Formats: sequence, C-alpha cells, structure tokens
Amino acid sequence: MRKTIFVVAVVAALVPSVNAQAATTAATVVSPKRPLNVRAGAAVWTTSLRTLPDGTPIAIECQVQGQLIDQGPVRVTDKWDRLTDGAFVSDAWVRRAQAVPPPCAEAQRQAAPQAAAASTTAGAVGSGTIPLKVRSAPARAAQLLSALADGTALAIACQQHGEPIAGAVRTTDLWDRLTDGTYVSDAYVRRTAEPPACPGSAPAPHAPAAESAQWVSPLPGFTARPGFRTPTNPNHLGVDIMSFVGTPIRAASAGTVVEVVCNIEAGHSCDQPGSASIGGCGWYVKLQHAGGISTLYCHMVRRGAVRPGQRVAAGQVIGYVGSSGNSSAPHLHFEVHVNTPPTSPANAVDPLPFMRAHGAPIG
Repeated sequence: MRKTIFVVAVVAALVPSVNAQAATTAATVVSPKRPLNVRAGAAVWTTSLRTLPDGTPIAIECQVQGQLIDQGPVRVTDKWDRLTDGAFVSDAWVRRAQAVPPPCAEAQRQAAPQAAAASTTAGAVGSGTIPLKVRSAPARAAQLLSALADGTALAIACQQHGEPIAGAVRTTDLWDRLTDGTYVSDAYVRRTAEPPACPGSAPAPHAPAAESAQWVSPLPGFTARPGFRTPTNPNHLGVDIMSFVGTPIRAASAGTVVEVVCNIEAGHSCDQPGSASIGGCGWYVKLQHAGGISTLYCHMVRRGAVRPGQRVAAGQVIGYVGSSGNSSAPHLHFEVHVNTPPTSPANAVDPLPFMRAHGAPIG
C-alpha cells in the first residue's frame, strides 16, 4: 500500500509541471561557433547569467522587444525570448518549429496605447537600433533599470537638468522623468510639447560647453556615398567619403583621442597603399565625445596627427586621407557609435542621418 501511494503521489506531483510546460514554445539554440549567452535582460549589455551550447533545447515562455541583433545565424531581429526561468536569449540565435511565441505580458502593456494623464506630456523614444536606457537618476552613471525600444510611447511627468547628452534627436542636458519616477535623456525623445520642470529641480548651473554641441563634417566639401550596412555589405559600419591623398581629416566634434592604431593583416604595412584583398582599417584614429558618442576615421595615409589622451576641438585636423588597409582608392571611412565605450557593431549608427541631425551634413 505504501508503494502504491508513493507512485500516485509522484504522478500527481508531475502533473502541474506538464501543464506548466504546455504553454511554452519549444526551440533549439543555433550557435555553432560559440555558446549563446543567456542574459538578465533583452540587450547585450545586461548581465550574462550562463551560456548554452549549439543544439541545446530551450522552452520559450514569451517574447519582448529589445536590442536589434543583426549578426545571428537564424534571423535579424530585435525580439528576445524569455525562458521559463525569466532569463533572456536573442531570437536571432534560436530555431523554432512552432509558431512565434506570444508577446510577454509587460510587452503587451508597453505596446498598448495608453491615454496619458492630463498632467503628462506624450513622447516617443527616438533612439534608432539601440534601445534607450532607463535610469534611476538623470546621469549615465545612475543605475540602469531597463531599456526601451525605438518608437516606444512615453508619458513624461516633468523634466530636470542633468548630464549633457548628444543624442539622435537633440543635444541637451534635460532628462525626462517618467510617471514611474525613472529617467531617460531627452536627447533621445521625440515630442510635440515641452514638459514642465520637475518640482524643486534646480536650473542648469551653466550651459553645456559650446564645443561639446558643435559638429562639423570630417571632410568639408566632399560627399559620402551611402553605404552603411548595405545588403551586399552588411558588416560595413560606416560611410566612405572619397577624396585625395593628403586631404586634411577633421574631428567631427570636440573630444578625446582614444586610439591611434595601424589595423592591418599581418605581413602588410599601413605606410603603403592597401588593396581590396587586404583586411583592416589601416591607420585610424578613434575619438570619444560627450554623451557616450565615439567616431572612427580609417585608411589614413600615415599615422594620425594626434596622440592618445589628447583633447581635440571640433574641426581640428587629426590626420590625412590615404588608402591604407582594406582600400582600393583614397577615401575616409567614417563611423559613428553611440552608448560608448566600448565601440562595437551593435552600437554603430548610420553617420549620414546622425550628422544631419546634428547640423553637420556630409557633402
């Protein structure tokens, strides 16, 4: 009798587990070169909790919108799969035999149109492919609480001054306090009205330095060819500005020199013209600007005219056009990265609309 009771109890204990799994979507990890990171949130900057090797079966509870991943072997997507333990993996690395998983409950609430309270200002995230970080205070050093995808509707309670940010929409030191008490930089928010000042918020101690807000074309008078992540070259993270050998290259904005590097395949020299068969950026300079923005200048004719740690002004000459590295003609390969450091393919943005938005169109 005791044995029979034990079996019945075990079967009964298993039933809820089976029922709980009925609502999940079965899938398999596709990550042949390296294990897939399982993260605490829907972005690569969130904490990595563990890894899953290629072929691991997973059970997906639902999906949320997060950071766009364009280098996965299965698909290009900004969808992230929430597993049954609450952790996340990018859907770009997941193969499913069944239908698309349902949106997570919080994602549905976020996407649903909500009538803003009479005292709030309506807005929308304007951050491009990189989700906008939500923080506990109006500064990048404040605790990161979550991230919102481009286009997400916002209900802004008020604004207060904080860290100056050069964003995709504007350059400003104003931060928007949302109705839940969290903050996003107004530099990445599109809105039709000015939110009121937060009660008790102090005015800006001083206007942001003019140099931090000024942007100029790195090659004035020359036109860039559209070429950011084209279908035929999805790994091209910038635009090419054709010019002549020796044309001065100028800092697109004030900042600090981070790197002056020869990046080329072994057996070749950055001091000689490159070719399409050689890999690498050649002689390049990387600058760090206010607001977490970095710019990169490739294929210089010789080592840059600046040194790491040096401060440069907008428009200052930092090097000269050449054709070193992976280059078949003299030109400048120009990149813009946001939410840096570090720079990576994930935070590269198209320089042409970025520079237009900052009052410095190229060409």
